Amino acid sequence: MPVWQQRYQALKERGVEVLSVALDAQGPDKARPYTENSEARFTTVVDEENLLGQLYGFNVVPNGFLIDEGGTVRFARRGGFDIRRDEIAEVLERWIDGPSLDESLDAAKTELGAEHSEAIDLFRAGLVLYREGEVGKAVAEWRSAIELEPGNYIIRKQIWAVQNPDRFYTGDVDYSWQKEQMEQGL
Repeated sequence: MPVWQQRYQALKERGVEVLSVALDAQGPDKARPYTENSEARFTTVVDEENLLGQLYGFNVVPNGFLIDEGGTVRFARRGGFDIRRDEIAEVLERWIDGPSLDESLDAAKTELGAEHSEAIDLFRAGLVLYREGEVGKAVAEWRSAIELEPGNYIIRKQIWAVQNPDRFYTGDVDYSWQKEQMEQGL
């Protein structure tokens, strides 16, 4: 977020609006400190149900979509969208100069199979349990989802965040710890 906030004013002056979407089953209260700490002046919304993942076919973050004034997605990068990367910054610049961008760096896009839909169903079942205060049962549903779709980082992150809030919600997000969890298959 801080990186986008640093660029936001210049982008806004050029007619570009930034919308950030946090994917967090625990809701907006968990995402709010990040926007406040980075003093983000752009809009951030929270997708508690991972609807965007289903709509746009992704199971990892960060993602980036460049959408023109008519609502047409002109560029999509699923996974690895980082404005600090030269190739991403260049695409953004070309899009601002002429928003009819026809190219795509979406090589990271993978076709998500039937297991993705089943994993999303299990995620949503777990979300209902989580909202009812059945945290253990919710995590069990989410773990079943991960068994179906091991590469689903979004669902995996929900488990980690619920079970290890200190790694996510107090200070900086512990990305090294997340990497260790991935290497251990957790």
